[in-house]
Amino acid sequence: MVVGEEEEDDDDDAPASYMSLEVAFLIPAAARDGGGEKQGRKKAPPFRFSAPPPKTPTLFRFSSDPHRVLILPFLKIRPLFASGLHQSHQAKMVFWEGWISDELMGTFSPIVVYWLYAGMYQLLPPLDQYRLHTRKEEEQKNLVPLSSVIKGVLLQQLVQATVAGLMFLITAKPSGEGSIIQPSLPVQLIQIMVAMLIMDTWQYFIHRYMHQNKLLYRHIHSQHHKLVVPYAIGALYNHPLEGLLLDTFGGAISFLISGMTARTAVFFFCFAVIKTVDDHCGLWLPGNIFHIIFQNNTAYHDVHHQLHGTKYNYSQPFFSIWDRLLGTYMPFSLVNRKEGGFEARIGKRLNGMS
Repeated sequence: MVVGEEEEDDDDDAPASYMSLEVAFLIPAAARDGGGEKQGRKKAPPFRFSAPPPKTPTLFRFSSDPHRVLILPFLKIRPLFASGLHQSHQAKMVFWEGWISDELMGTFSPIVVYWLYAGMYQLLPPLDQYRLHTRKEEEQKNLVPLSSVIKGVLLQQLVQATVAGLMFLITAKPSGEGSIIQPSLPVQLIQIMVAMLIMDTWQYFIHRYMHQNKLLYRHIHSQHHKLVVPYAIGALYNHPLEGLLLDTFGGAISFLISGMTARTAVFFFCFAVIKTVDDHCGLWLPGNIFHIIFQNNTAYHDVHHQLHGTKYNYSQPFFSIWDRLLGTYMPFSLVNRKEGGFEARIGKRLNGMS
């Protein structure tokens, strides 16, 4: 057998996502003709076979060229994600692939992440040295028990899962059209950033209007502010209508306008949930990445929950852009309390509308 150079590819219709492997056979003429007059080597009748194996996307080609036996597969490699490659021939990109759909994951993973992350905070020791309010304040100021908060959150998540399921059902690609090609990582990051800005915009104006409209505040938004001292599990404790308008519709609009796929939405929705829970955790923990990256953080939102800060710091859950642009930003400083922990103390507000 002889290893030779790559054969010229004359099959333009071969799937662009396969690697090419060519094999040639040397067949002695005597053996082929049953012992002919002259010993020698002649080409076997040409044939070609194409069959991608189930795991490795490779196109095998058999050739009758007598001067080489094997062309190694790495000599002709085409892009892995080129058109024509079915998803089953790709390496798994996410751990749930092959088990559940991206749409199902996008519907239920934010709920699971919420309870895991909020539950982690709930199971922590008191950590009085990092609290923004004392435990005594939490007991005295909060107007609703934990059991009612849990029921309220579960009700909102039931509505959330229903709307998300319908949204993914409507926007899902028909099964007969093949698998969805996922965008590149930079494109997905841009889509997530766009979705963050859209969600912030939606929530700022809906949230602010619920404070300015006395009827809406009294009958709807005031339920969330019964937790004067926020804690993690209460992050999504809202009136069902507010949960639908503010959070569920805000997430759906962000998903649709940004153009992200259901798979990208899994990461975006889970990230948004983690950020929202963290903003309500009531702890100023050292090294918290959200406190380092985002000015809109636990202390920022704690100011809004205080009785003298309810008309300020409406922005949530990511940036403080709209508060700063529209004059509703309330500056604050973190000071140490004598009894331990911190206090988000309101400073002098910048000029602007209230």
